[in-house]
Amino acid sequence: MSISKIGAADYCSGWYKTRRMANQAEGNDFEGKMGNVNHTQSTGFALHISNPEDGEAIGAMADHEGSVTVYKPKDFNPANPVYKVKIWDSNGNVTERMVDVSKVDPGNCDEIDMFAYSSHLTDSGKCPGAQSAFMGAKSYNHSSNSSNSIFDKENWMDIVKEVMQMQYDAGNLKGYLDYKQFWDFLGKE
Repeated sequence: MSISKIGAADYCSGWYKTRRMANQAEGNDFEGKMGNVNHTQSTGFALHISNPEDGEAIGAMADHEGSVTVYKPKDFNPANPVYKVKIWDSNGNVTERMVDVSKVDPGNCDEIDMFAYSSHLTDSGKCPGAQSAFMGAKSYNHSSNSSNSIFDKENWMDIVKEVMQMQYDAGNLKGYLDYKQFWDFLGKE
């Protein structure tokens, strides 16, 4: 299995396209100087991160369906953790959703709510590896079930448990413990 199967190409290409567009706007085109990154750039992923009007971005991801960014609104209240989530489809159309992470059910929610929840857990320090573990589980889930949409409800507890077990079976103790910490935290909530 190559590293691109667990989502590394998604992050790299989103960063590369965003950075490349900024450099071209400044008159600097570094085409051909990034080695094999050129291959991932051709996928056309666009990662949307910075937008001060929406608040502080605490998480962003991109894949073939588009990109998702989680914002901590300016009027954020930790006692009532509601985040603004913007979703761009592959055509650049944007939709917004407010996610109250205290109401997210990891056993039955879509990828958008789970990403907001894991971003919250990482940003708040409650489970520092949550966002990373979710991204790995998301990538595994998409490679296993290519027909999934970010709007499909999933049992993320089962998905994380499956990835955790896969890490254990492969002898990757660190990977196993990273997913186990996230899975244990989800089970306590």
